[in-house]
Amino acid sequence: MRTLVAVAAAATLAVAGCGGNGDDTSAAGSGDGDGGGGDMTVDIVDPVDGAAVGTTFDLEVDTSVPIGDPDTGRHHVHLYYDGNTAEGEYDIVYEPQVTVDRLDPGEHTIEAVIANADHSLTDARTEITVAVGDAPAAGAGTTDDTGEDTTETTEDSGGGYGY
Repeated sequence: MRTLVAVAAAATLAVAGCGGNGDDTSAAGSGDGDGGGGDMTVDIVDPVDGAAVGTTFDLEVDTSVPIGDPDTGRHHVHLYYDGNTAEGEYDIVYEPQVTVDRLDPGEHTIEAVIANADHSLTDARTEITVAVGDAPAAGAGTTDDTGEDTTETTEDSGGGYGY
């Protein structure tokens, strides 16, 4: 009888430990358990695909999960430019709206990918193409409520973020 009680107690603890608490702030492995993204979605809502933008422009993403600084355990978005995912150069987006100022005039693709807090990538992604002109876009320069820029530029020397 004691063995049965011990097994039942262990099973209850295991289920409680694996169950979610309704908080989407879990770190790596959130989503479908393999970094795949499950039902997560990301869209670039501004600018629209094919838009003409200045050399500095605001970009807005819409995600199905809360995003934030990886230290919070929340997901965030990686922005890749012109297919340069292998080189590991990207912007990290913690807020829905960020300023992009790294693109030279010409046509560019921008891919947004939801990443887990440990930077492993999910399958939730979208891509647009923009035509960058010579002048900055009016009103560019988005910051968060504290006045801090919410875009972080990162270069990865080793690659390998779980594609």
